Amino acid sequence: MTRTMRWMGCVDGGDGERGARVARTWAGMSNGANVVAGAGRARAARLGAARARRVFAVGDDGDVLLGGMFDDDDGGDGDLIAEATAMALELADDVAEGEYSIDDDELARVGEDVEGESFDDGDASVALLREIFEEANVTAAWVALDDDEDVEISGIANEINALLSGDLFVCSKGDDCANAAREAVAAGAVAVVSDREIDGLADVPMAIVEDIDAALADIARVFYGDPSKALTAIALAGNVGKTTTSYLVKAVFEEADIKMGLVGSNGNYVDDDLKLTAQGGVWERDEEDVTRDRACTSPGWLAPYRGKYEFEELGSDALQFQQLTAGILDNGAQAAVMEVSAEQIRCKATRGMNFDIVALTSLDGARVNYNGLDAEYTAHVAEVFKGLSNAETQRAVINKDEIDSDLFEEYASSVPIVTYTTDLDNRVGADVFPARVDYSLFETAISLSTPAGNVEVVVGLVGEHMVGPICCAAAIGLAAEIPLDVIAAGLEAIEVIPGRMELIDEGQEFSVLVDSANTPEAIERAIRSVRATGCARVITVLGCEGEDENRGQRAVVGKVAHDLSDVLFITNDSPRAENPYEILEDICGGFRTEIYESDKIREEALFPFLKDMYQVHENARYECMRLQNLVRRYIMVDRYHAIRAAIGMAEPDDVVLILGRGAKDYFIVGREKHWFEDALEARDALKKIGAIQASGVDTRNLPWASISARATNPSAGNLLD
Repeated sequence: MTRTMRWMGCVDGGDGERGARVARTWAGMSNGANVVAGAGRARAARLGAARARRVFAVGDDGDVLLGGMFDDDDGGDGDLIAEATAMALELADDVAEGEYSIDDDELARVGEDVEGESFDDGDASVALLREIFEEANVTAAWVALDDDEDVEISGIANEINALLSGDLFVCSKGDDCANAAREAVAAGAVAVVSDREIDGLADVPMAIVEDIDAALADIARVFYGDPSKALTAIALAGNVGKTTTSYLVKAVFEEADIKMGLVGSNGNYVDDDLKLTAQGGVWERDEEDVTRDRACTSPGWLAPYRGKYEFEELGSDALQFQQLTAGILDNGAQAAVMEVSAEQIRCKATRGMNFDIVALTSLDGARVNYNGLDAEYTAHVAEVFKGLSNAETQRAVINKDEIDSDLFEEYASSVPIVTYTTDLDNRVGADVFPARVDYSLFETAISLSTPAGNVEVVVGLVGEHMVGPICCAAAIGLAAEIPLDVIAAGLEAIEVIPGRMELIDEGQEFSVLVDSANTPEAIERAIRSVRATGCARVITVLGCEGEDENRGQRAVVGKVAHDLSDVLFITNDSPRAENPYEILEDICGGFRTEIYESDKIREEALFPFLKDMYQVHENARYECMRLQNLVRRYIMVDRYHAIRAAIGMAEPDDVVLILGRGAKDYFIVGREKHWFEDALEARDALKKIGAIQASGVDTRNLPWASISARATNPSAGNLLD
């Protein structure tokens, strides 16, 4: 099938989102037409190249090819339109892989008449404020704007650091609203939206609304062209399992040849090579990544964090939801999967989103984090299910293991529901459940029972608590009417989920897993989950971040890890401005007394030995290590060494669990960000440990020493030094 180009031209201003809209208008197409290829929405485009011009080509079916971008200062013969057309022709062929034929006789260029309205460049890259409010059905009291007046806006911002000249600034709730509005006007905002009148804005137009959160959601939806309506949009609600489920869902959809964007705790992606900024633009490295080719860090030294993908987790306002959804759409995706929290739902961040499928993962631990307010938490999560009303296009997926599952089914009763469970006792009435599960150190085999039939899947995820996300993803696939064999192939295509029981496999006879668990509940889930694999020992490595609001839970973290682990390493994790040794002391507070008061230790220990060995006098270091070996509880401030010591200690059928940081690739000391990745450090250790052990080094205890030296001197030198 070939498609004839209907329009091609150049749009000034470097604005990808508005340019695409203009291109569609010139071509006589609706804003809902699919974007085949793109380079992001307005925010990133304008930040990246304020003077750039973007090139568009529109097919006869309304698909938009965003051909390229160049700056007036790039040189050339001065004929920008000619250069733009040539670039678009070349890139259109590349992007569409021959699906488009270019017929010069029927090709309309910028400035020529085609179907639909014609605009000039000057009007095309702005929107009118009153029109946006009217289309969004937002009622406002206008200040400094007469009934017959309007104001052009070129973007929307609700944070000063994201605002550009020409933007509409939407105040957030709070006492600093007035100061923020004045600062925004000084920075170039052409209008302000607030829930109160603000003095000192001169003649800058202001819209006063009753509900600022709802207003932001509605005007953002209209300004960005209601992007979720053009996608198969999936919301994952719950407290546990959202990130894992999102990766599984993405794999299932892409196995079905449906390109899917992902918004969640690990970042915002369309694919591995196309990451999105917080405002939905395409992320580009703005400085050299000095650690790009390094296999690991160095002991006692952290490399600078530069040129890395830094993303902000999705906030609790609707603007980012619309921007990111628009960015996903503009970059060629047909679907999006998004993690959604109770707080985001409470703040109306999901208002204006057209979700086709809403899925409930797990609420484990949620009520603890929500101050124990069960009813309030459930009510907030329920709102996103109550929004499902179209039985033709919308579906709900509900976890029947939740005690409130019947309530959620009632909330979603207007649409078809697919249920799932991991508990065979709940299988009556559940659509998807595991008829059998076989765990191992390196994968999980499940026999899935579904309304479409039974299927065997072997998924490269480890641990009991991975079964829930697998069942949830399968249920979502069924809700989307994806064939069962495609669902199974998609689940099996997953090799690793960054920071979620991430298996680090270098051919060793034990399992090494990197996970984000950092609360007492999550740590308990992680350790109990790997116990289900039938492992020999669980060797746990963990720490607690500094300046954390839950510092009172450090001792509880220590207690849980101590009670459930065979071997435990307490180590450092982003101390920030706190003393890392004091953080380790806090964690050890959960089990220190129990160890010191045990009969065996009271007889042997002459000093408090649950400290980093370099905190004790050098004459007592090896006695300190001997006692830590005795109880298999190690205190090691340097995480680099702790990971390597834990892996060196592992034997066949053990599991090494490196907890707390997940996919984070940074470490914060003071106010400085440094590069550190648990998965990378673990892989480097695995690659080297075999050769070290083969050379005659005993790594089963600390300090490491040559086997021959240890035979004659039990306190032989520490090879970790």
